[in-house]
Amino acid sequence: MRKMKKTNILLLLILIGSVSIALGQEKQISMSNNDNAVRSKIAAVNNFKLPYSVEIFSGNERDQKNRTVVNGLTVKGVIVSSAVSSVGNLAGGAGGGASSASYAATGRMSNSKVKITISQPETGDEASTITDENGNFSVTLKHDTLHTIYVNGVEYGQVKLKTKHDTAKNSVSNIR
Repeated sequence: MRKMKKTNILLLLILIGSVSIALGQEKQISMSNNDNAVRSKIAAVNNFKLPYSVEIFSGNERDQKNRTVVNGLTVKGVIVSSAVSSVGNLAGGAGGGASSASYAATGRMSNSKVKITISQPETGDEASTITDENGNFSVTLKHDTLHTIYVNGVEYGQVKLKTKHDTAKNSVSNIR
């Protein structure tokens, strides 16, 4: 009889713990949905050979050429190592640096200390940063136009910056 009570109490505690965990997970999911941040992989240009991919935190919006649109002037993102079939461009390639040395020593690319530059040559708008140990980066720019992303000095892709002013201007044009 005593064993049965202990077993029932144990099962009840497990059930309560499971429900608590499930409710806690729902809370985390709803918090991330309120954030409106989506990790969007930026399409790399054909000549990009370094083993990285760039993901930007933005809304789900895309422009007419299917490029990611960032609402605001701050671009936040993360560098992700991707599978490497050939590493010929790493050693001595443009801007390989510490990441190339890391790959040669370990067989893995490091996402830290990767130089990210985002620029718009026509306006002279440019900002650079170095990724943290997890590959995260954040740069703030001055103009809400199409910008080019460079990874370790090599052109990677493009991102469109759009401010609230730009959104309002487009809405007025659409009404006319």
